Amino acid sequence: MDAIDSAIMAHRSWVARFKTAFKGNNTEVFDPLRANDAESCELGRWLASGRSSALLGEENWQSIKGIHVKFHETACQIAVLLNQGETFQDTQALIERFDELSKQLVKLLMQGKKNLSRLG
Repeated sequence: MDAIDSAIMAHRSWVARFKTAFKGNNTEVFDPLRANDAESCELGRWLASGRSSALLGEENWQSIKGIHVKFHETACQIAVLLNQGETFQDTQALIERFDELSKQLVKLLMQGKKNLSRLG
């Protein structure tokens, strides 16, 4: 498995953990401040490394980083509302945004992988 595949898997794992925590399927608690920190997750740490920009290409890397920040801001908003007693269903619009940003991230990561394979 290459670095981009690992980044995609790490992202999908974080999303799954986040969703199951707030659906009540596990006992993990997501602190809103930590959920808002785009460099606290494995994907964020990888994006902050020099290797990621070289693999993804500068323009694609900048787009991914921007979307990743928005993704974590949305996760924070969801965490705040749910910690205030809102239900998962009450945060549906934010959850849809969260899901869309997640899809955009994966799509851009996969595009970076395709671009890399064309070069190599």
